[in-house]
Amino acid sequence: MQQQRPQKWFYGVDSIRFILALVVMLSHFDNVYAVALKSSALLPVKTAGVFLANAFDGTSAVVAFFIISGFVIHYPSKKGIANVPQFWVRRFLRILIPLVIIIIAGAWFGHPEQTVTWSLFCELIYYAIYPALLKIRISWKTKFTAAWVMAAVFIAIGAYSDVRAFIHQTNTNYHGYYWQFGNYLTWIVGLPCWLLGVLIAEHIDEPRLVNTRTVILYRLGVFAISCFCCFAKFHLHLSYILSMNVFALLLYKWIQTEIVYYKSQQPISGLEKMGKFSYSLYLCHPIIFLLLKRVIIFNGFTYPLFIGLTILAAYLFYLLIERPAHRLARSINRRYFTAA
Repeated sequence: MQQQRPQKWFYGVDSIRFILALVVMLSHFDNVYAVALKSSALLPVKTAGVFLANAFDGTSAVVAFFIISGFVIHYPSKKGIANVPQFWVRRFLRILIPLVIIIIAGAWFGHPEQTVTWSLFCELIYYAIYPALLKIRISWKTKFTAAWVMAAVFIAIGAYSDVRAFIHQTNTNYHGYYWQFGNYLTWIVGLPCWLLGVLIAEHIDEPRLVNTRTVILYRLGVFAISCFCCFAKFHLHLSYILSMNVFALLLYKWIQTEIVYYKSQQPISGLEKMGKFSYSLYLCHPIIFLLLKRVIIFNGFTYPLFIGLTILAAYLFYLLIERPAHRLARSINRRYFTAA
């Protein structure tokens, strides 16, 4: 049997990225429809409002982003990195140039971008340590297990107040957020999620087929549990820092299933194209939303307009900033490093 050649890219990944970025964006928009429905005296309408209020869980989407990142970083480097500085230049510049610009812009508005930039600091640290992880001569499954245990111990000690809040169902010192350790330590919590993506990359070339029914079941399951995690964070004192690394195990299976599925199926072309600027949408939307609220009244009538204008502005940011950053990284690598 002829050995299957590694793919250069996997269709469907960009579609997932756009949907995840959209979920994060919607989680940061004030959901005027949910507020209106929850104020109804009719129980079915009120229930619909509660559901809608928890339908877009941004933290679940960020954890899924971590898994995808681990996958796309590891897949082309499974056999090793020929030139580590070249790898770092390409990865760091793509993230850092847009990130620095948004942080500078955010200083004028009270740094609304901090709701998303914590995850990018995690990404930069993962890129920094990945070459070292690649050289450790134990299986990636063992590395994942060690990282998961390390994160669990770190959470149990550092986020003890959230553990206590869940056990005793109290608001006392309850934080609730996944990124409560800040920009420089949250990577420890998220590392096992990122390594789940590496595990996907390790086995994605193995012959396998997935049917549509299985994909749909995974999608429904992931959506339902993400809604529950959002609800539980606010009403059951179940902090994201306690729930997300467990939920990541299902997200891992879902993303793996999606990638395998689209090896034999055609993704939606529009979503694939929009996925190209998912990073810009993820990074820009807090500032764009704030700016739009200064010039447009935000209500049920203008809510769709806010969504459309935010996506459009993010696309312009991609054209003006993110895509040139990609080209600069490639240009520097071509000029100063031997091609890998």
